[in-house]
Amino acid sequence: GLGRSLRERGVERLYGVEVNPEAAAHLEGTYDRFWIGNVEEVTVDTGPSPLDCVLFADVLEHLVDPWRAVERYSGLLAPGGCVVASIPNVRNLALLYNLLVRGRWSYASSGLLDRGHLRFFTRREIVELFAGAGLTIEVLEANRDAYSPLRRIATAIPRALVPDLEICQFLVRARKGRAPRP
Repeated sequence: GLGRSLRERGVERLYGVEVNPEAAAHLEGTYDRFWIGNVEEVTVDTGPSPLDCVLFADVLEHLVDPWRAVERYSGLLAPGGCVVASIPNVRNLALLYNLLVRGRWSYASSGLLDRGHLRFFTRREIVELFAGAGLTIEVLEANRDAYSPLRRIATAIPRALVPDLEICQFLVRARKGRAPRP
């Protein structure tokens, strides 16, 4: 679905890596090239043309070594190319409440504690992840939890002290070879 959406938005050259071999049939006709396998292990050959953008949509938290993956794939970028990523925020109030008050760190089939998550990130770790790969973050936005009015009132003080507590996911765009904006 993501590939089709990108094509509809005018992306001309689209490559992908898919871990699920059964998904290959869905990639045909949308992607110019794709590789089946673990993004940390496949050899991606883009030919002589570097990439304009690498997208990690809910991927990095599933990797054994996301630091190496970001560094490796950013090496495929053209000068000024970017990496775009969506990354869950472990410094989330609901998650921390369950851990600290209820004593629960319960994995689920999706969400912040997806059973497939191997790594957990806060804003600071995300900044360090991209800086370590020589990338400059130019956009760091957030998807926030939707609280009911009563819950917003009950959580107002912790959220005022630590604004990241209501963030469930960070959205990042980091650029190669550009100095930070003032």
